[in-house]
Amino acid sequence: MEDINVVEILIYIINFFVTLMLLYLLLYKPVSKVLSERKERLAKVLNEATVKREEADALLLEAKAELAGTNEKAKQLSHEALDNAMNDAENIIDNAQEKADEMIARAREKMESERQAALERAYAEIVSFAGGLASHILTREVTVEDNREIANRFFSELVTQGKSVLEDKAGNEVDVETNVKEEIKS
Repeated sequence: MEDINVVEILIYIINFFVTLMLLYLLLYKPVSKVLSERKERLAKVLNEATVKREEADALLLEAKAELAGTNEKAKQLSHEALDNAMNDAENIIDNAQEKADEMIARAREKMESERQAALERAYAEIVSFAGGLASHILTREVTVEDNREIANRFFSELVTQGKSVLEDKAGNEVDVETNVKEEIKS
């Protein structure tokens, strides 16, 4: 066989190990260091992501609780608004009823005062008629014939004034001239 040169083989082996050593020192350590730093950064990022996720979950739970509280508060506010609206409506109705009652009372007072004024005017007219009749009767000596003539003249004047019909106590119209003539005849 050919001669194997042991020295060359040894040189190749030493060369191989020196190259390995140089590669280890120049490449493996820096690459290993970069990879370990990268691994540490990834672990750190994963830890931060886990922490952020836990915080987000906590915030989500807090937001859900706050939303539930807000829904309850909104319901409460809507009930309060509805109650306030009902109270306002009742107050408006009460005020309207009070005003209506006041208006009715004023109208009744006005009607009563107008009725009283009408009664006083009617009384004044009757007194005036009676005074006119009495003055006609008292102007001379009275006989039955004179009474009839005076009454006829008085009622003729009433008819010309358009006052031949008056109302009695029951509110019925009465022809005064006819009634007085009948009274005088009897």
